[in-house]
Amino acid sequence: MRLGRFGSVLLIICLFSSIAAAANFSFTGTFAKDDDLQIFLFTAPSTDVLLRTWGYAGGTNINGQVIPPGGFDPILSLYDATGGLGALSPLIDTNDDGAPGTVGIDPATGAALDSYFAFTNLDILKVYAVVLTQGGNPAVGPTFGDGFLQAGLGNYTGGAFGCGDGIAFCDAGGNQRNGQWAVDINGVDTASGAGVPEPASLISLGMGIAGLAFLKYRRRA
Repeated sequence: MRLGRFGSVLLIICLFSSIAAAANFSFTGTFAKDDDLQIFLFTAPSTDVLLRTWGYAGGTNINGQVIPPGGFDPILSLYDATGGLGALSPLIDTNDDGAPGTVGIDPATGAALDSYFAFTNLDILKVYAVVLTQGGNPAVGPTFGDGFLQAGLGNYTGGAFGCGDGIAFCDAGGNQRNGQWAVDINGVDTASGAGVPEPASLISLGMGIAGLAFLKYRRRA
C-alpha cells in the first residue's frame, strides 16, 4: 500500500512540476529554397498549446522581437513524435492559413497567410513535432514518412504561382516573397528547433511515464 501511495505521489509531482515549467519559445530563420522544411520538437505541460508564425505579415513575436513582413506563405503540420519522430509518426493536424483575426495582414499584399494553431486537447505525456513548410508543400499524411507534396522539387513556387520558373518564394497570389520565417511555440515545457528535445524535458517525461507504468503494475498485483 505504501508503494502504491509513493507511486501516486511521484506521478503527481512529475505532472505538476511539468505544468509549472510552462514557457514560450520563439524561433527565426531563413529557407534557402522552396521545398525546405524546419522541424521543432516540444513537450506539452498541459493540454493547451499555441503555435503560430509571423514570417509572412510580420509583427512582434512572444519574445518582443519585431519581425519584418515579406516572408513566404507558411504551413505548420503537427505530428505525435513520442519515442522519436520517425516514418510512422502520425500526422495530427495541419494549418495553412490562420482564421481571420488570428494572424496579421501583410501590408504589401493585403493577405493574411500566416499559420495559427490553438490546441486544447494535447496529451501531457507525449512529445510533439511541428514541421514548417512553404505554401503548396503540405504534408501528404497520414504519417511523417509519407513526406511532403513538393519534396525534392527545389524552387517550385515560381512556375506554380506565376513569378517565373526557378524563382523561389512566390506566394499563391503571384507575389514575390523571401525565405524568412518566424515561429512561436507557446505554453510548452521545452521546445527545440534542432530536432532533439532538451534533456530536462526528457527526464520529466520519463518520470511521468514510469509513474504511470508503476501504478498499472500495482493495480494488476
